Amino acid sequence: MEDASSNQNRRQFQRLDTTFTLTYRIEKPLALSIELGISGDIDALMLNLSDSGMAIITRHNLPAGTQLSLKLNIIDLRLQGDERCKRMEIGGEIVSNVSLPELGHKIGIRFNLISEANKLIISNYVKRNKPLV
Repeated sequence: MEDASSNQNRRQFQRLDTTFTLTYRIEKPLALSIELGISGDIDALMLNLSDSGMAIITRHNLPAGTQLSLKLNIIDLRLQGDERCKRMEIGGEIVSNVSLPELGHKIGIRFNLISEANKLIISNYVKRNKPLV
């Protein structure tokens, strides 16, 4: 049985705990949107972010393999002017879902459709804002 620290060491990219709101839309399977009675964008809360994905909290129980379209703003207070806030749209696939009593579901998402510019913005944001240990 693996402990939490060994799982952290397996990660290719460092995760940064952060709190941003975002919206997402179910892209595939479309039948899931119909089954859940969802039309349009859904609000969620980002818990952490890395170069390769993120974790969010949502009220919907979404299975692994579900394809999402994510819309979010990265706000980096360490930057100035127009560089401080970047709007991005990213495609992702759900890789995990953990039920959280009273809160909904913690969903792990792996990015699978992301521009090079957005990859760089996220990578630099994580590097600049990682906690000093």
